[in-house]
Amino acid sequence: MKHIFKKLFTLGAALLLGTGMAGMLGGCGKADDGKLKIVTTVYATYDLALQMSEKAGISCGITLLLSPGGESHAYEPSPADVSAIQSCDLFIYIGGTSEQWADKLIESSRSGKRNLRMFDCVSLLNEEEVEGMEPEHEEDHAHGEAEIDEHIWTAPLNADKMLAAINMQFKELRPEDADKCDKACAEIHDELLALDAEAREISETCEKHTLVFADRFPFRYLTDAYGWDYYAAFPGCSSDTDASAATLSFLIQKVQDEHIQTVFYLENSSQKISDAVCKATGAKAVMLQSCNNVSKEDFHSRKHYQEIMKENLAAIREALS
Repeated sequence: MKHIFKKLFTLGAALLLGTGMAGMLGGCGKADDGKLKIVTTVYATYDLALQMSEKAGISCGITLLLSPGGESHAYEPSPADVSAIQSCDLFIYIGGTSEQWADKLIESSRSGKRNLRMFDCVSLLNEEEVEGMEPEHEEDHAHGEAEIDEHIWTAPLNADKMLAAINMQFKELRPEDADKCDKACAEIHDELLALDAEAREISETCEKHTLVFADRFPFRYLTDAYGWDYYAAFPGCSSDTDASAATLSFLIQKVQDEHIQTVFYLENSSQKISDAVCKATGAKAVMLQSCNNVSKEDFHSRKHYQEIMKENLAAIREALS
């Protein structure tokens, strides 16, 4: 829990500075250029909001708090971030332990303003410690309580529920464009349903059902939705990057015993663990993207959630075939 207290302490200082900055920058409401101001905490929600605004033809200034290519779990809001959140028309965040700072900020400076907490839009799952996984440190969980997995968007039908919630907010902010918003939402909705159908087809037709992640595992919602088993080095929100000899040995043995040809790692990973497993087993290392954040290249090319997930599903299909 130390990292949480550090974030809250940093937020307290940022609030004091940010309040002053917000006063200099002006009050809430639409930007001077008429654009809606939207602030998001992860790439998945940033992209869904961006797609909605572009397809509906609504002028928006959408801010992603994470720097492209940056480590999302180490994020702490700066005074400039706090100021942006305080002055925006809509603040979209996920919820959960790593975003406790957001709840505190809302309570102290955005009460009564428009905030969208994505945890309220879907059914939640706890992180789980599967066989062979590096055990969590005691300080990571208060009194041994299970932690909710925050990566809710990794299941396409969850992303669809999040999209519906974003659409509702757009229509309330711009009621004159409600029909355009619904049309844009319906187009993205169909693409998300197509992803769900593809994942179900993979689950039903592939002979194998086990995935191995030599990294953190932020895909609990995805594997739970389609009945895939998994083994991983760490839970999704773990701060660890180095696996113990026991964890590494377990993953190597599992790959060998089940004749697994593909070992996954995440974007922005050092790949040390996946490289070690692949060197010992001859398996191929393949990246899956969590959509928590993306590279600078993908951010500037506006690579959409649907494209990223389609690539993920193609890699999963190959691994399970």
